[in-house]
Amino acid sequence: MGKHAIVVVGPAGSGKSTFCKTLFEHYSITKKSTHICNFDPAAEDLCYEPSMDVRELICVDDVLEAKGLGPNGGLVFAMEYLMSHAGWINDQLADYADDFLIVDMPGQVELLSHIPVVPGFVELLRQQGYFVSAVFMLDAPTVTSDTGKYVSGCLLALTTQMSLECPFVGVLSKCDLLPKEMRRDSVLQRFENCDFDFMSTDRMPERWRNMTRQVATVVNDFSLVKFVPVDITDEDTVRYVASLLNDTLQVDDDAEVNDGYDMGDTGEA
Repeated sequence: MGKHAIVVVGPAGSGKSTFCKTLFEHYSITKKSTHICNFDPAAEDLCYEPSMDVRELICVDDVLEAKGLGPNGGLVFAMEYLMSHAGWINDQLADYADDFLIVDMPGQVELLSHIPVVPGFVELLRQQGYFVSAVFMLDAPTVTSDTGKYVSGCLLALTTQMSLECPFVGVLSKCDLLPKEMRRDSVLQRFENCDFDFMSTDRMPERWRNMTRQVATVVNDFSLVKFVPVDITDEDTVRYVASLLNDTLQVDDDAEVNDGYDMGDTGEA
């Protein structure tokens, strides 16, 4: 089947681990040999059983105790320590050379922006012959409730896409927690397509409104940021995201895939 990896990134609390578990279950049904890899040294209770676990090399709790660092500094130290031990990563990868990997990454924004840890990890995978695709996740209930948070999320998605330099799928997670009217009335599609004209900036000071308009122009002019919704209770949305990932990774999925998805179908008359 070849060497393929999906690297799941996004802010803390965006549902990365739950998404990894859901995607793993989908690919398991399609009979792919699939493994979840935890590369978050600060993870505590995981909702899945990882085949590879960075905590076997280094754990943030140990770093905090040994180095006297705070949580953020401890995580940065742990991830930089991980990347300085590429041999350990390669040894772990060797056990799953022909398998399909789903990699659960930390949610600290610094690791995606000005500290090149995640880009370095993606490059390491490519050097080992992996086809890599990234999933960037935003918490839909959070970003759809505040225009400023949505704009910030779009900029982080754009920054991440540029730094990783690999195929990229943007995901709005936790859509099952959105009000039904938002899904039924196609409001969510505005956020999927970065329709800034639809979003209210009335509560912002005038200078922030101007900045938001300029940011929207940059995002829309280059059409680089788009999102697809995921509701883990709706298998159609999971299949659709998986089909996009399969396309970017150039792999086949034996499961039946819909040509699209419809978040507007809430099951109500």
